[in-house]
Amino acid sequence: MPKLVIVTGSDSNMFYLAKGLILSLRRVLPLHDAELAFFDLGCTPRELAWLEARTDKLLRLKDDFNIANMQGFQPYRLGQACRALLPKYLPGYSSYMWMDADVWVQDPTVMKQFTDPAEKNLTAIVPECDVAYAFLREPGAALQFHRYKLHQWTASYGEDDARKYALLPIFNNGVFAMGAQSPIWSLWERNMALSLQRGLTALFDQLSLQKSLLEAGGLHALPSRANWMSHYTQPYRRVEDGVWVEPRSSGQPIGIVHLIAAVRRETYLRRGMLYDDGDYLSPEEVPENLREAFLAGRRRPVIGEGPGT
Repeated sequence: MPKLVIVTGSDSNMFYLAKGLILSLRRVLPLHDAELAFFDLGCTPRELAWLEARTDKLLRLKDDFNIANMQGFQPYRLGQACRALLPKYLPGYSSYMWMDADVWVQDPTVMKQFTDPAEKNLTAIVPECDVAYAFLREPGAALQFHRYKLHQWTASYGEDDARKYALLPIFNNGVFAMGAQSPIWSLWERNMALSLQRGLTALFDQLSLQKSLLEAGGLHALPSRANWMSHYTQPYRRVEDGVWVEPRSSGQPIGIVHLIAAVRRETYLRRGMLYDDGDYLSPEEVPENLREAFLAGRRRPVIGEGPGT
């Protein structure tokens, strides 16, 4: 069995992004003795057939934490809860790497930044912090950002933990890697269950992992370009080669582009920020409310389009 499994998942609404992630991993999997697993959170039969041909394992999730009857539940929430249980769903691997459906790999070399620490049973993850992010430069954005964190920590764990942790950057678990023998897995599961006793909060998966790392150690923090949070500040695109880079004059190429936040997706599509400029998609595969933005952002015409069509 391969040492590493890369795991993602989506429903049909996010499949147009998940498809880009999976295609961007084609150059990665052979380099890392890795398999690809996908959690079906509500894909169509046609999408599942596409996945069958391109993934090693296709799984359905159980309601492990009994969240289906909680206020605010949607099936995608199972994709948040399952992250603490990856070794239970996929036993036998030495390392696990989760990647949200709304990310894609631009630079395959970034993967070793995650997988090498995971092999030492550290947790490789990116804190949401960069000098280019708006909340470090704009007072209004900073106030909104810190209020949001304080609210989420309070809702998940109460005022005492909120006072301890809310001023720290959030560790974004949209991309992370961890070794199978890490003690964080069991602590994360317990902390997730503890958070869910208070209800289904927006960041219950993320803050429960962060709380576990802050309590037990084992954090291996990576630079922001390893998982660029595009909703804080969008990257620049180099004119000469089309590579997405950090938004500064000396910006380095971004390893993983994270198209986070549904309210920003129209802007991302208009800027052509999908994997391979979106060439892997037909307009019909994009949600109807985003198709005009998708077509506006393409650098090359859709097959069959052109002058006079």
